[in-house]
Amino acid sequence: MAAAGSPIIAIVGNTKAASAVFDAAAAAEALGAALAKAGFRILVYSSGPGFLESPIVKGYAASAEAREKSIQIRYPLDGTPPQFPEQEKQGRLFDPRPDHIQNWETSFYLSLTEVDGIILAGGGDSTLIAGMVALGHRLAVVTLPTFGGKATDVWKALTPGRDLVSVEERAEMAAPWSNGMAERCVAMLSDQLQRKAEAERARRLADLQRESFITRHAAMAGILFALSIACLALGLGFDKAPLWLILTMLFGAPMLAGMSGSTIRLVFDWQQAKVSLTRQSAITTAMLGLIAGGAAALLFTLAQTAALKTLDLDPARRLIPFALAVGFVAGLTLDAVFRKLIASDVVELSAVEAKKRP
Repeated sequence: MAAAGSPIIAIVGNTKAASAVFDAAAAAEALGAALAKAGFRILVYSSGPGFLESPIVKGYAASAEAREKSIQIRYPLDGTPPQFPEQEKQGRLFDPRPDHIQNWETSFYLSLTEVDGIILAGGGDSTLIAGMVALGHRLAVVTLPTFGGKATDVWKALTPGRDLVSVEERAEMAAPWSNGMAERCVAMLSDQLQRKAEAERARRLADLQRESFITRHAAMAGILFALSIACLALGLGFDKAPLWLILTMLFGAPMLAGMSGSTIRLVFDWQQAKVSLTRQSAITTAMLGLIAGGAAALLFTLAQTAALKTLDLDPARRLIPFALAVGFVAGLTLDAVFRKLIASDVVELSAVEAKKRP
């Protein structure tokens, strides 16, 4: 049953093909009846003789299955409105849509962005361009080489896998016209629309899963950062804490902060579409952040210890907030941290190199 919101199919081409085997106009009438029975609306542009729209509208209206305003007519406002013979007695079926765009080509091609599918048969350059526009917008396409014309070139351009059409459907479109072919063409449109809907559902599901995944990792980054702050609070607020506990806070806080920084950096990069986020990449990055934060805090603490000559309870306690900040920055910029660590000459080898020289 056709109704507002039902899929709408653009009708483009002509019935000028001459054949002793089939009557092109009769074939188009059969297509119109099949479209009405399947519940599709149709979009037409011309009522002129020889155009594909006239026999399709005739078959559509005669099917007794067409519903009110299921035949949409598109034409420029200043142009002559198409007049189909069926409008005289079945005017309720028609939905005239004058377009504010004066140029008929612009109005015609832009209308293709508003349809769900297209039927092409015969035709010239405008039919070819319409077919390419339809393929570019991943519309459901039925193009019939049997009718000749530029629709044949559109059929040649159909690529199963890239376009919605299947290998079997592409072959069926090129088969000689026969009884039942109209119903099969309409079934092809339905199947293609179903594939498109399934692909869209799969895409939306994947987007939701990615959003959920990234949200979990953003939450994990926040929890890790909160734990590092808790370490800071524990280290600074526990006056009678033993030295071993303060040292644990001194190195534990920057390691947690490093994991938090690296995780939130990965979240940020994913949102900016710089990287693809997977479970493995998230775990790996978190571990790298832990190592980067710990290594940076260790180097910072060693430098302070060398300057202070000792690492007693009070100096260690005062170093915790600085070590936490160093750890978070190290995790946030872990790529730079590891490049710096790899490039550093930890051991002086000049004397050894000198001995190797002859």
